[in-house]
Amino acid sequence: MSEHTIELSRRAFFGGAALLGAASMLTPQTAFAVTSAEKQAEADEVRNQLVGLQADLETAADNYYRALDEQEAAQAAMQEQQAKIDDANAQIAELQGQLGTRARSMYRSGSSTFLDFILGAASFDEFTQNWSLLTQMNQNDTDMVSQTKALREDLQAARDEYANQEQIAADKAAEAKQIQEDVQIKVSNASELLNQLDEEARELLEQEQAAAAAAAAAAAAAEAEARAQAEAEAARQAQVEQQQQQQQATGNTNTGGSVDTSNNVVATPETPVQSNPVGNYDSVVGYAMSRIGCPYVWGAEGPDAFDCSGLVTWAYRQVGINLPHQSEAQYAAAARVVPVSEARPGDVLWRNGHVGIAVSAGGTHYVHAPTFGALVRDTDPLSWSGFTAALQF
Repeated sequence: MSEHTIELSRRAFFGGAALLGAASMLTPQTAFAVTSAEKQAEADEVRNQLVGLQADLETAADNYYRALDEQEAAQAAMQEQQAKIDDANAQIAELQGQLGTRARSMYRSGSSTFLDFILGAASFDEFTQNWSLLTQMNQNDTDMVSQTKALREDLQAARDEYANQEQIAADKAAEAKQIQEDVQIKVSNASELLNQLDEEARELLEQEQAAAAAAAAAAAAAEAEARAQAEAEAARQAQVEQQQQQQQATGNTNTGGSVDTSNNVVATPETPVQSNPVGNYDSVVGYAMSRIGCPYVWGAEGPDAFDCSGLVTWAYRQVGINLPHQSEAQYAAAARVVPVSEARPGDVLWRNGHVGIAVSAGGTHYVHAPTFGALVRDTDPLSWSGFTAALQF
């Protein structure tokens, strides 16, 4: 093939590449002041606070019911003291009755009664007995007075303890109830904030998914148009080359010189063998981002649930590339394996047992289906630190 023909082929190749490159630059990028991932992280932080508040609420409830138990114990102690008060009052009343009866008897009979009782004895023995009896009666009166005084002191102590226990019970119940109400208010406020944040995160997620889907559709359309233009340009260049080859063949036939036809073999020019270049799949990013929020399900590959390799398989399938549904098989199928730092948007980020799709150059921003119980999500620093290679197809 002549140098002119080779030059045309190069122009066709680089012209098509330029068109495809321009198409990739047309991928719309929608910027959100706050992403759903950031809003969800804010909601998760409030959710963690709410878990702590729920624990505080349970503790407050325990304290509240413990205070109720202490209140019941104090009330039982109050009843016990009341029984002592009632008993003391009864004994005091009885003693006061006896002393009152004695006083009234002495008042009616007069003080001479005691003297007559002693002096009226017929013998010394009777005198001694009468004197002893009077002494005993006086001692009994003294004992009753002392006993009454002691009972009154016990009565006052019982009343004081009753009031103390009553106050303790009331204070405990009021304190625990206040703690419970304070924590309940915090829980209610946190729950309301959490619901609001979850709703905002859901709305942002829907907006991001819609924007990502629109971006993916626009990128796919731009890529398809660029490929069509590249193919048309390549066909035009091929036609030009064919015409030039025909003109050269006609010129050689009409030179008028002798031609050695002993070996009438026309040598076909060899076509240079080129390695298949890796593709540029920016539009894969949009498709993958449109699945953010979908649940992780082992073995699933969309459209509403994914595992890690299933998300990669589904996203690439949207641009006409069929990849195996297994991270090691995807590694083996890659046209080129490069360091993560050389990853391009749309490349597959790989580590043993897990894959994601790079959103930014260098793989620091990506989308993936993390693990059981999680949702398809934007960048996770722990996973990013584990990626060891970028796969290009």
